Amino acid sequence: MNFNHNQNEEIRIKDLRKNATYKTKLINEETYKKINWDKVQNENNLAKKGMLLNANLPVIKSEDSLIPVWDLRSYDFLLNNVIPYTVNPKLWIQGNLNLNVGLFKVTDNIYQVRGFDLANMTFVKGDSGWIVIDCLSSKETAEAAIDLVNDYFGEIPVSAVIITHSHEDHYGGILGVLGSFTKKDVKIYAPKNFIHSALEENVNAGVAMSRRGIYMFGVELPRDKKGQIDDGIGKRQSTGTVTFTQNLYEINEQYAEILVDGIKMEFQLALDTEAPSEMFVYIPSERSLCIAEDCNATLHNLLTLRGAKVRDAISWAKSLQNAIDLWGSKLTSVFGVHNWPRFGNKSCIEYLEKQRDLYQYINDQTLRLINKGHTIEEVGRMVKIPDSLSDEWYNSQFYGTVIHNAKAVYQRYLGWYNGNPVELNKLLPEESAKKYVEYMGGEDSVIEKARRSFLDGEYQWVAEVTKQVIYANPNNKDAKMLCADALEQLGYIAESGPWRNEYLMGAQELRYGIIPIKGEFISYDVLNNLPIEDVIYLLSIRIEGYKAGDLDYKINFIIPDREETASTEVKRGIFRYLNDSLAEDAAVTVTMPKEVLYNLATTNEKIDNSKILVEGDINKWNTFVSLIDRINHNFNIMTPVSK
Repeated sequence: MNFNHNQNEEIRIKDLRKNATYKTKLINEETYKKINWDKVQNENNLAKKGMLLNANLPVIKSEDSLIPVWDLRSYDFLLNNVIPYTVNPKLWIQGNLNLNVGLFKVTDNIYQVRGFDLANMTFVKGDSGWIVIDCLSSKETAEAAIDLVNDYFGEIPVSAVIITHSHEDHYGGILGVLGSFTKKDVKIYAPKNFIHSALEENVNAGVAMSRRGIYMFGVELPRDKKGQIDDGIGKRQSTGTVTFTQNLYEINEQYAEILVDGIKMEFQLALDTEAPSEMFVYIPSERSLCIAEDCNATLHNLLTLRGAKVRDAISWAKSLQNAIDLWGSKLTSVFGVHNWPRFGNKSCIEYLEKQRDLYQYINDQTLRLINKGHTIEEVGRMVKIPDSLSDEWYNSQFYGTVIHNAKAVYQRYLGWYNGNPVELNKLLPEESAKKYVEYMGGEDSVIEKARRSFLDGEYQWVAEVTKQVIYANPNNKDAKMLCADALEQLGYIAESGPWRNEYLMGAQELRYGIIPIKGEFISYDVLNNLPIEDVIYLLSIRIEGYKAGDLDYKINFIIPDREETASTEVKRGIFRYLNDSLAEDAAVTVTMPKEVLYNLATTNEKIDNSKILVEGDINKWNTFVSLIDRINHNFNIMTPVSK
């Protein structure tokens, strides 16, 4: 997604944020005392190992904008050797480790570009060119990464591309790779169900995911000691042009050996792990394993904060075990698509095993607690990781957290309902909040007590109780400011980068309101690659069904520049794609260019009727268009959404 926000707003926000309280300072001092500095030094050595070219703090721009799509200069404050009290010390260190940026040697024939986006781009020497593993988030950063490699090695063509999984930060730059110096017969390999997974996961709930993603990745936060620091697996996703292609070969076998530009590569599917479509790649000639995003220098998410389907911890653990069984006796290096590699057989196996065990442990212990009757809130706080796993820096909670992952396991097995019928049909938050506040003596009484709790360092409770006042009366400024203060302190002590971002974004919006974003939640290139049925479905999920409940007629669509047609019907409140043929009994047939269809499906822009040919009952077409609900890219999160 492309985001633009007001830089002047950032400056104003910086001047009004609070310092760490005494309680927060004590918590972060205690965290600092517990750090195993031998482990930190080992990670530091690994993060720097093999650096061939130091790219320092790169700034990457698109051709048509002065605003960078990627700017690491904004993180230069992390180079200060003094850790501020406003940042969890472990997160500060991880943020520094992720500033090792440039071109790195993994083996004699494998190289990585790190720090040019949230993810890494890997280059494997083939017989006639580079085999690129993963393409970063955007066209611009992918081009910059390839330029860096060419600056060092000279211009070598791209002979093949491997995409490890179906998340945007690994395929979004594909056209940047293909648009560089490539061989004519370049082939793209991806795991089973890649196209479906990549499009389905990011499109249908794309508006909500994009809005929530602003919180998760701290998109609108200043980059400084009171703002966004790091996301654990990297800084954040670039904001360039997201691209896509369907011109690829999906590997459907659980295990496959393929000669890629003269290099034997072994592929193992790891479906329904970190992504619904994912795979590992072993390169026998280098005795090196690309473990995709199933192992990182942090605990990952079983349920991402921006929202997604819950991931399967057992499939995750089994896939890592399969990799150990297949290649454990051979490998001498393991590299991922984030962070930095591991070297030496013993270290690699230990890394794979301990990451494997981390996910299985959370799954199994959550199930143990579930079967003792504990609820989703309880399991999150009751699962504790033993020292034999938690003592590794790479099992720290820089990205995912134990609390959130345990809740995810609960949700996967049992859903949202905890079995208590009081929870079956609760009042809306605004309704119950008014009752709570009334029972607690009114707004002023609640705020007075909450201020005392804040001084005692009870930040979570203060946030919870002031939320009741805010939902009872969204105009209560004192409640908003106190809730913001509490969330801010929670952010300052959070080990997880995304948790910090969530807390600080909440505080920021309570203080200053929402900074409107401008941008597309689905790029034009992705829409071009969507089947027409899926484009139509984007309209289906915008129809106000209750108002459309009595409609019953068919609509034909003709899209000349896609060379496609579609018959649809609106019936019983549902707008449904029927097939790719025109219906003879359609009430109306509309002909339009694809750009108009895309705007109709994904924006609030007024339809340009001069570009639409309507044949048949124009009133039925106008009625249909009037029932397309507006998209709200900037919906409330910290205050009630208007009904």
